[in-house]
Amino acid sequence: MMEDGLVCGFGDLSAEMGGLAWDLGEPGALLLSEGAARAGTFAIEEGGDAATVEITAGDASLEATLSPVDAPLALSPDGPEVTACSAEMRPVSGKRTHRGSGQIARWGGDPLMGAATFRHLAIDAGGGALLVVGARGEPGAAGHGEERTSAWLLEGEDFRPFEEALISTQYDDEGQPTRFGLELWPVDAERTSRAAASRVSASLLGAVRVDNARAGLFRCHTDGAEGLGSYLLWRA
Repeated sequence: MMEDGLVCGFGDLSAEMGGLAWDLGEPGALLLSEGAARAGTFAIEEGGDAATVEITAGDASLEATLSPVDAPLALSPDGPEVTACSAEMRPVSGKRTHRGSGQIARWGGDPLMGAATFRHLAIDAGGGALLVVGARGEPGAAGHGEERTSAWLLEGEDFRPFEEALISTQYDDEGQPTRFGLELWPVDAERTSRAAASRVSASLLGAVRVDNARAGLFRCHTDGAEGLGSYLLWRA
């Protein structure tokens, strides 16, 4: 598809290694290694079914080969097309290969058009499932409660939307997300039963700020399953 927006994330949670790259008009990248996150640049090369992403931050570089585990899924007319991937990661100066998970999200139209706030979250939910959450705030919107939020659970070649998605975010003094939580209600769920909702809690592994974007990789727990999560927040 022709794309006006790209967000790509990958990582190995056990090694606390990973990366997040994006191009939403202005490109940026985060590299997480050796317990620290650094802002960097990225290059992506696509050939056949796989994509190779290289993130460079100072004298450190991390290369990841992302291989689709299923076909790309178009989640909504104005939402992203998302490809869930397996990831093989190699520090460019090292020999060891780390294996983990990843995903690539693409938008056919500009996802920032008319927005004052844009959020994109992707979370390894365990068992090969991927949670994708997006939110947009119009100019004048005051926080999550006035943003339009959508969420989907991807499992294999199928996905299902959630009827309601609630995001809560904690920030540091500079406005960087440090923790977040999700409450996701399936369609036709019984609202009197708290067990009907899926819940995610997340704590920060590392974060950076690049221009108007704040990006972080998180350790996430989704209904008891631990996985890597990414959170990209853009503000006009």
